Amino acid sequence: MPHTSRTRKQQSLTQKRHQVTSDDGWTHVTTRNNARRVNLKNARLDSPNSVVQPGELMLEPAEAPARFTLGELERQYAVHRDRWLESETWKRCQETLLEIGNRGQIDGIVCIGLGSVSGFLRDGWVDRRSVSMYQLAALEGIKRKLSSITSLSIPVYIQDPVFNKLDCALLESMGMTIVEHPVAFGYITRNTLLFCPGAERQHLELVLPSKPRILFGGPLEDTESDVIQSFVGSMGSRALLPFSANEHAFWMTRIYFSS
Repeated sequence: MPHTSRTRKQQSLTQKRHQVTSDDGWTHVTTRNNARRVNLKNARLDSPNSVVQPGELMLEPAEAPARFTLGELERQYAVHRDRWLESETWKRCQETLLEIGNRGQIDGIVCIGLGSVSGFLRDGWVDRRSVSMYQLAALEGIKRKLSSITSLSIPVYIQDPVFNKLDCALLESMGMTIVEHPVAFGYITRNTLLFCPGAERQHLELVLPSKPRILFGGPLEDTESDVIQSFVGSMGSRALLPFSANEHAFWMTRIYFSS
């Protein structure tokens, strides 16, 4: 006799997580059907330079594992941060930052699309939580390095609609300012470092006209877009060394800077 109850239970479990690609090019994983489209007139526009596309897909916070605590998240992040800080990739990244850090004043860092560091992920080749933690470690390291170069406390504005309460608690404990989508777009200026590894073309076309002085992300060279190629043509760049602990976290990532 077939175990129909077990089959239904397994089907139910596999249907709890959903991968969603939004109109602006980001791919997110949710644990329920929690992606919704928002009417343009109902979107918050806290900055005159913010951009919302009509019918844009809005994502709700990722669901953290049951009984997962902030303390456990902090411990996991500390492990990822230590691996990043000890890596040859970070050592070479610091050399690039030292080289370009004094070419122009950076007065703010904007991070978009980091993803949840605590939320559930769909089964696959890449553990997105680990990727997000390594990228967060890079973001934190860059902030500290630039602050030491400029002798200024550089603010970080970070935006992703999938952040949940645990994510927000961790980020706020690190001194980062969480803003709602699409507010961060309005914070990007000529004096910004834009941190956006893995950004898709549609998203970049919205933010690159602001011409941030430094961009951590890419690669952009082979992207078929006049907007992106115009940006690349005006910038110098350095490739990051492969990151052996998790190659997906910084796959072909480059640091672009005003030349």
